[in-house]
Amino acid sequence: MGMTQGSIAAFEKAFTDGILTCGSIHVCAPWFEAAADLAKRNPKWCMGIHLTLIGEWRGYRWRPVMPWSQVSSLVDEDGFLFRFPEELWAKKPKIEEMEMEFRAQVRLALKKGVQVHYLDAHYMGYSSYPGMEELIQKLGKEFRFPVSGWMGEKRLRSIYTVPLGQKKEAALNALDGLTGGLWLWVAHPGIDSPEQQALVHTRTEDFPATGGVGTHRAEELAVLTSPELKSVILRKRIKLTNYKELQSEYFTPSQPSSLRGGGLRKS
Repeated sequence: MGMTQGSIAAFEKAFTDGILTCGSIHVCAPWFEAAADLAKRNPKWCMGIHLTLIGEWRGYRWRPVMPWSQVSSLVDEDGFLFRFPEELWAKKPKIEEMEMEFRAQVRLALKKGVQVHYLDAHYMGYSSYPGMEELIQKLGKEFRFPVSGWMGEKRLRSIYTVPLGQKKEAALNALDGLTGGLWLWVAHPGIDSPEQQALVHTRTEDFPATGGVGTHRAEELAVLTSPELKSVILRKRIKLTNYKELQSEYFTPSQPSSLRGGGLRKS
C-alpha cells in the first residue's frame, strides 16, 4: 500500500468490501503519504510496515528514507535502491545501515500518524542475508510489533503468479483445503489502470507474465471481494484475524515481546 495510487484504491476496496485483514505500507514509495493519510482515517484497520530495501520496477526507482549518503551500501551510485535482492547482496550491505533505514521507515510512519501493528519484509527473505533475521527480531521486540510469518503461521499459496482467469479457482481450492491452525495468505491487490500496467518487474523470472502487473493485481482484488470466496469462508468456519488482534492476545505488559501471529485462522 502506497507503492502507487492504484494500490491505495485497491487496498481500500479490499478492506471495505473484501476479506483483507492486514495491509503493509511501503514507506519509501512515492504514494506513502496518501497511504498514511488513508490509514489514519481508518484506525480500525491493521497496518504494518513493509520493510523495504528493494525497488524492483523498470523505470520506477525508489530511494531510501535515510539520506542515501548515510546508507551508501544499500544504494547504487545514483542513490536508488537496488532492483532485486542479489544485486543488493553483491554490494555487501552493512547491517548497521539496514538498521538505520528500517528504523527510519518505522519512525516516519509513526510520525505521520499510522497506527502500526506489525512488520513484514518486501521481496527478500528474512534470513537471506547474514544478520538480517536477528535485526528484524530485534526491531520486533523493541517496538513490540509482531513479525509476519514468525508467529507460527502456516503459509497459504499466493495467487500472484497464477495465470489470469485461474486465480479465483486456485484461491477457492486453497481455502477449501485448509486444516486447523493459524494461516497466512499474502495477497497483492491492485486495479487495472495505465499506472498499474506500467509496473514491470526488472527480473522477469520473478514474474514471468507478459507486460505489467495491473491485470493480475486487479484479478486478485476481484478474488478478495468475491461472493464465492466469502461463501467458502462461512462454510469452512474460517475465522479472519489480523496482527492487531494477535498483538493484543500475545503481547502483555508483563511479558517480553513474542514473535507469534497470523493472517487467516481456521477454527
